Amino acid sequence: MKACGSRLVCGLFALCLGWGIATSALAGGLDGARALLLAAAPVDGPALGPDVLTGKPVIVTFFASWCPPCTDEFITLNQVRDRYPSERLSIVAINAFEAWGGKKNPARMARFLDRTKPAFPMVEATGEILRVFGNVERIPTLIVYDRDGREVWRFVHAVDAAKTSASLQDIQQVLARLNAE
Repeated sequence: MKACGSRLVCGLFALCLGWGIATSALAGGLDGARALLLAAAPVDGPALGPDVLTGKPVIVTFFASWCPPCTDEFITLNQVRDRYPSERLSIVAINAFEAWGGKKNPARMARFLDRTKPAFPMVEATGEILRVFGNVERIPTLIVYDRDGREVWRFVHAVDAAKTSASLQDIQQVLARLNAE
C-alpha cells in the first residue's frame, strides 16, 4: 500500500510529525498559544490577563536567567516598553530551559530579575508552549505578532552567531511596519 503520492510530500509530512508541529498552531499564529499562556504560571508577579494577548501587536520572547544574551535582550525590551506603552504593544517573556544543566536556581533568577528589571510579564514555559511556538530550542528566541496574532518576524539566536539577540533597531523596524499598516 502506498502511503504518500510523492517523496516530497512524504518527507514534509514525516518532518512535521517528527517535530511535532501542529498545523493549527502554525496557521493560527498566536491564537494557538493564547490559552496556554493565560494558564501558564507567572515567574514573578500576577498571571497574564486576556487583554495582554489581543487587539495589539505582541512580542513573545523565550529566556533563561543563565543566558547572557537574554540579559541584553531584556534591556532592549525595556527600551521598547518605554517607547510603546502596554496599551499599544504587549511584551511577554517565557522562561524556558531554566533547569538546563541540572536544576533551577532561585537565587540566580532573583539576580537576573534585579539586573534586568523587566517591565513586562513573564511566565513559565511548558513543553506544550515550546511546541506551539514552533518547537523553540534556542534562547533567546523572539517573535513579533501583528494585531491579528499573525507572526511577522522571528529572531533565533543561532549557534556561534555574531548577533546574539534582537536589537532595538530590529524590533523598531518591525513595529514601524505594523503601525504603518
